[in-house]
Amino acid sequence: MSHEAGLRRTGRMIKLVQLGPDAVALMQRHLDGRTDEALNARFGISYNTWRKIAAGQGVRPSVADRLLARLSMLDVCGGRPANG
Repeated sequence: MSHEAGLRRTGRMIKLVQLGPDAVALMQRHLDGRTDEALNARFGISYNTWRKIAAGQGVRPSVADRLLARLSMLDVCGGRPANG
C-alpha cells in the first residue's frame, strides 16, 4: 500500500489507501473475469472497487487489507482462493 488520500463524507474524514503497481499487476495475473461475481469470488471486491484500484484511486483501508490478504493466499495456494 502506498499513498493515503482523504474523502470528506458526512462531516468526517475517511482515509483512503492506494495500492501499489505490484499489487495491481498481481491482481491482473490472477483475474478470471471482470464481473462482480468473478471479482468477489477471487478477491472479495466489487467491479466498482476493481475499477478504482485499476485507475490508481484509493480504497478504504479495510478493503485494501482484505485484498492484500487474498493476494498473499493466492500466491501460497498456487492461484486458487484459499476457500475454493
